[in-house]
Amino acid sequence: AKIQNEYGLFTADEKIRHHRKKNEEKMQDEVINDAPARKVVNVFADETGKNGDYVIVASVWVLTGRSVHTVSQAINTWKETSVWKSQEIHFTNFGKKDMEPLHEYLQVVLANREFLSFKAIAIEKSKTGRKISEIVEKLHEHMLIRGAEHEIETHRMDLPREIEMTVDEEQSLDRFALSEMSRRISRGFEDNYRGKLKLCDIQAVSSKTSPLVQLADLIAGD
Repeated sequence: AKIQNEYGLFTADEKIRHHRKKNEEKMQDEVINDAPARKVVNVFADETGKNGDYVIVASVWVLTGRSVHTVSQAINTWKETSVWKSQEIHFTNFGKKDMEPLHEYLQVVLANREFLSFKAIAIEKSKTGRKISEIVEKLHEHMLIRGAEHEIETHRMDLPREIEMTVDEEQSLDRFALSEMSRRISRGFEDNYRGKLKLCDIQAVSSKTSPLVQLADLIAGD
């Protein structure tokens, strides 16, 4: 192999090289297909109340990646024929005229409830001297750690598992805050579950493109 591959001497003819290439590709496919499927829980979170008495972080927990697609597609399909077609679903924008489409929207969510769980955590701002950005960061951290405990205790989530978290990019969390928060959460998971529960990623996206971040916003504002 060294003489042929590195020195380029005594190489096989074209037919044999083609046959070896096919065998190599077949072996690669078999190795990939033999890999166990990742068991990922997706968490979508949003905040509210930065100018009120209470700061709230709410989240939508989706048990599988396929469920993320199923629920998002159901919401988007309904929205295409609704009066909310051209607008983002945002709690603070609701008025009396939105009662009927809100009811229809919640029926879509209810029809897919088997894939979802909802969690919220709040604190009264007057009870803490922390800056608002730090309050939001700590609420997200506690929501994820305590939320995972609840999912495991109620047997909705078995181990081992991985968690991927998505937040609204307009929240009070910059890249430094997300990185520090991820590090602390990962350490907490390691202490509690010894490698059986891992935080793989925290990403920030525009809520305009994520039906499930919009749903988290609705839960936070409710």
